Amino acid sequence: MSLHKTNPTNSEGFADLEPAKDDNLEKPIAVESTVDHSELTQTEQQPESQGIKKLWWIIPILGLFLAVGGISVMRIRDKNSEQAVVTKTAPLNVRTVAAQQSPIRNWVSSEGTVRAVRFKHLAFDVDGEITYIADRDGRNLREGDRVTKGELLAQIDDRELQADVNKAQSAITEAREQKAATAAEVAQAESQVAQARAQVGQIKAQLNQAKAARNFSQSELNRYQQIYNEGALSASDIDSRRNDLLNAEAQVQSVEAQIISAQAQIGTAQAQVQAAQDQLRASDARIATAQSQLTQAQVALEGTKLYAPFDGIVAYKNIRENEYYSTQSVSSQLSNYQGLLDRVPIVVIDPSQFEVTADLSASVGEQVRPGQTTVIANEDNIQTNLDNEDLIDSAQVRGKVFAVNPAVTPGGRAIQVTSRMTIGTGNLLHGSNVTLWVAVAQKDDAVVVPLNAVIFRDRNPYVFVANPDTGKVEQRQVKLGIEGLNQREIIEGVSPGELLVTEGQNRLVDGAPVKVMQSQNQFSNGEVQ
Repeated sequence: MSLHKTNPTNSEGFADLEPAKDDNLEKPIAVESTVDHSELTQTEQQPESQGIKKLWWIIPILGLFLAVGGISVMRIRDKNSEQAVVTKTAPLNVRTVAAQQSPIRNWVSSEGTVRAVRFKHLAFDVDGEITYIADRDGRNLREGDRVTKGELLAQIDDRELQADVNKAQSAITEAREQKAATAAEVAQAESQVAQARAQVGQIKAQLNQAKAARNFSQSELNRYQQIYNEGALSASDIDSRRNDLLNAEAQVQSVEAQIISAQAQIGTAQAQVQAAQDQLRASDARIATAQSQLTQAQVALEGTKLYAPFDGIVAYKNIRENEYYSTQSVSSQLSNYQGLLDRVPIVVIDPSQFEVTADLSASVGEQVRPGQTTVIANEDNIQTNLDNEDLIDSAQVRGKVFAVNPAVTPGGRAIQVTSRMTIGTGNLLHGSNVTLWVAVAQKDDAVVVPLNAVIFRDRNPYVFVANPDTGKVEQRQVKLGIEGLNQREIIEGVSPGELLVTEGQNRLVDGAPVKVMQSQNQFSNGEVQ
């Protein structure tokens, strides 16, 4: 079969090429007709048939474009139709929890050391062999035994120290006897001084009398001399009066000499008194020295015995009878408290009250105030009882902040907090390490939600509130308050009872349709229960 036929050469010298007719294609065109006009038909249709034959190749190309366009339109329409169906029929599955109005607390924690409020480390003051330990029903004292105030618990061999005490007591006795003798000498010297002074007084009285007699004799001599000058007396009378005056003058001089002698005796007696008083003071010094030696010996003697300071319980006992005790074994552990507890002979505690001392960082410690609630909880309590009230109720030991040290430790930059434990103290052991939790902030009627109900976008807190009537969620910006162990306080933006999405928020937008898979009024550990 030929595809083309050659026409006569045209005016340009090119032959027209026409598509060759297929026998099969020509048959439908040559339709049989009952009208006998074959020649007319062929003559009229020949030019038109030749034009159509020249454009037949356009038809397949148009059909191809139409087919491709139709398929593309159908795919786009099917895709849009499919998306519309998914949006309407497949809302996002979420879990929700209802906001509650309940108490909330903000907790901080730190490792701390338990100590009895009243405790006493009992240690010997001297080295020596342990010769006595208190007896309990035929056995030596041990940990857990109760003791009574003033009871002798243990003793070291004290024979040498007892001898020192006896020696000091003897020295005191001797010094006191010497003092008594010296005091007698002082009294005798003072008596001599008093006698000398009395004698001087008597002699002075005699001196006054002698001077009076001398003055009288002088007056008589003057009177007689006048009479004698008048010629009324003899010379012998004048001589007699002169002798009386001389005798009176001699008497005055004699008495004055006695006074000087008596005053010298007073000086001698006073010197004796001074010497005796010096000896008395020396005796007092010897007594004081002996008393000091006695006190020192008695203190050392007391250091060989350990007495119960109050009614309590033996918490630690690290000695045995007949062992040798060295004070250096305890002093070497002063910087290590646990080591001290393992070396100190006996520790007695009052088990009625305990306290916990913990160091908190300065930034956290500034929030702690006396009177705030405290609990002792281990990791298991925290994992299983994250709810604030459950933590308090389940904690075996509870108390209050007793004191907050206003100073910051130079090395650790920490603030020391002391909590007095009031409930469950029977579960505490002196010297043990525990985790102390302090409620630094609390509110009794806060609107609280789980921690995972709040998301942050551009550093702003948001929640998604599910509306069960419309099946959609609303995105709300909220204002946060206290953060608890598994809850947050919502100050603004949420009311109690509203359902908040806790799972699936990252796929949500405001107004998105959702299907609530589970909704509860309670939550724990940050998840719906």
